[in-house]
Amino acid sequence: MNFNKFSTLLFSVAMGVGFMLAAENAEARNSDTYRNLLMKKTYTIKYVDITPEPRITNKDKIQFYGKNDMDRSQSVFLTNKQTESVAVADGVDSYEEIASGAFTQCRLQKGSDVFLFVKYNDGKKQEVYGNKKGSVAAVDRNYIANAMQGATYGSSRMSRYLNALLPDDGKSADMPSFRYIGAGWLDNGLNYEDYKSDEKDMFEAVRYYFNGYNLVKIAAVQYWTNSAGVMEGNKTIIKINEFSPTPDKAYLELPAGVKVKAKKK
Repeated sequence: MNFNKFSTLLFSVAMGVGFMLAAENAEARNSDTYRNLLMKKTYTIKYVDITPEPRITNKDKIQFYGKNDMDRSQSVFLTNKQTESVAVADGVDSYEEIASGAFTQCRLQKGSDVFLFVKYNDGKKQEVYGNKKGSVAAVDRNYIANAMQGATYGSSRMSRYLNALLPDDGKSADMPSFRYIGAGWLDNGLNYEDYKSDEKDMFEAVRYYFNGYNLVKIAAVQYWTNSAGVMEGNKTIIKINEFSPTPDKAYLELPAGVKVKAKKK
């Protein structure tokens, strides 16, 4: 793996300075605002995932939906491309989308009903594909899976690093705890907060960047040693364009003109 300046800097900061600041304090932090919004489930989030998600293989078939409905790892046509995402919540209703080029993968939850569909825009018109073109079918919300996998906010890595801000009892069973290790200011005027996971077999650190009180970027690194004794790693860079406390309710409705197939009784 080519460890660039960003990875080296974050690694050294977390390892060198961060552990000396590991003691938690009672001071209010910028992240508290966003933690509360996530817990209340009232927000609109728009962001760009700068770093493409790792893929399982380059030779697999197109499989748009994975086990968590929003899995990108087997989407052939999205290889090595940035994605733009939206996540909206208003209580029990929520919406997620991940877009790349002409394709937008969507998940809408209305009460106990979940709609999975794809929007395709060729630059002239938009088409929606659910169970078929122009039609969607509701499936029952899987409460057990939701409880096991935790809340999702579009891409798997955005979901991971927003879940990292939540209390441990609000996360999935396999989600590690992330502990606050320090904060600081950069020469460009941004301030940041650093967190580190308690994963035993992997070093993982995440930094949340704020412009004043506004969350504008998330950056994270993971390092581990493989079975051959070679160090490997991943990096994540997410640019946040909007993170507001007001749900954009236009996203919480199906696209105009889309038919809903009746659920089987």
